Amino acid sequence: MENVIYTLHDFMLRTESLTYILIVAALCGFIFFWRFLSERDDGRDHLGADRPGGHHR
Repeated sequence: MENVIYTLHDFMLRTESLTYILIVAALCGFIFFWRFLSERDDGRDHLGADRPGGHHR
């Protein structure tokens, strides 16, 4: 079974579907990366120092 592209429409359909898959993967990756970064800062204030006893100001 060969994957031959005969028309411009076939080429555009294939590249557009690949683009949408990459966009969804990038958005999912960004969400997980954002959650990773924000979970690291839960116990720290804005300057990076630990809060004594975990109290908020």
